[in-house]
Amino acid sequence: MALKVGIQLYSVRTEMEKDPFEAIRKVAEIGYKNLEVANSRADEDPGVGFDVPADKLLEILGGFGARVVSSHLRPIDEKTLPGIIAYHGKIGNKYIGQSADFFPDYDTLMKRCEYYNRMGKALAPHGMKFLYHNHYHEFQKLQDKYVLYHIMENTDPQYVDFELDTFWAMRGGADPVEVIRHLGSRMKLVHQKDFSKTTDSPINIFSVKDPTVPIGRENFGGVHKPEDFCEVGTGIMPIQDILDAANGVGAEYVILEQDFTQLPPMESIQVSMDSFRKYNGIEWN
Repeated sequence: MALKVGIQLYSVRTEMEKDPFEAIRKVAEIGYKNLEVANSRADEDPGVGFDVPADKLLEILGGFGARVVSSHLRPIDEKTLPGIIAYHGKIGNKYIGQSADFFPDYDTLMKRCEYYNRMGKALAPHGMKFLYHNHYHEFQKLQDKYVLYHIMENTDPQYVDFELDTFWAMRGGADPVEVIRHLGSRMKLVHQKDFSKTTDSPINIFSVKDPTVPIGRENFGGVHKPEDFCEVGTGIMPIQDILDAANGVGAEYVILEQDFTQLPPMESIQVSMDSFRKYNGIEWN
C-alpha cells in the first residue's frame, strides 16, 4: 500500500467561499480526489461549512470521482455530534478531526484527553474515529514530554488517531520523521506543505519564543507569517523521507494543507500536485 494524495479544502478557502461546487470541481480536475473539509460552524452546519446538503454533496463528488475522507470540525461536542454523525455517515467520511486545541497546564491536558476519548467512543459505533491534528505548540513539553505524546499515551487507540502536520512539527523543533515513527500505526494522515527557502523566520519557533510559556489562542501567532509557507517540493522540508516514514507506519493519506501562498490558490495546489507526482510511495486512484 502507498499513500493516497488528498487536499484540505482550507487550502482553497477563498474559492470555496465563492462557489464550493466549482472549487471542488477544480481541485478534482487537478488530481485531488480525496478531500478533507474545514468547518468551524458545526453548531449551525454539521457538514462541510457551506450549508451544502449531504445528498447534493454526494452528487457533486460522484460526478468528479471525489470523496470526503476526513474533516476538521468545530465545535465537536455532545450537542453537535448527532448532526455530525448523520451527515458524515451519509457521505462516508470516517475521520472526524480536531483542528486545534490549547493546554495551559497538565491538568487541562488530561481533561482534554478525556474529552477526545469520550468523543471517539461516541463516534466508534458509527464506524468513525476521532482525529487529533497538531500545530507547533504540541511540541512544548509538560513533565518532560511533548504534549502530543501525552495525548497519544492518554487516549485510547480504539477511539483516537492522529493527523500529523509535519510543517508544524518541524516548527515546534521536532523531527517530523521521528514523530511519525513514534506515533506508529495511530498516524493515519499526514498534513504536508513546505517551508520557504527565502523566509527570514526561524525554523524552530521555540528558538525565539519561550517554550515554558503556555500557548493559547491569544499568543499562538506573532512568530509565523504567510511568507514562511510554500508549495510542496519548493522548500526545505525532507518530503520524500516523510512519505517513506508515513508509508512505513501504514498511514493512509498525505493531505496537502496550504495555509498561505504567494500564488493564486488553484495555481498553488497545481504546483504541489506536480511535485507529488515526482515522489515515490504515492498511490493514484
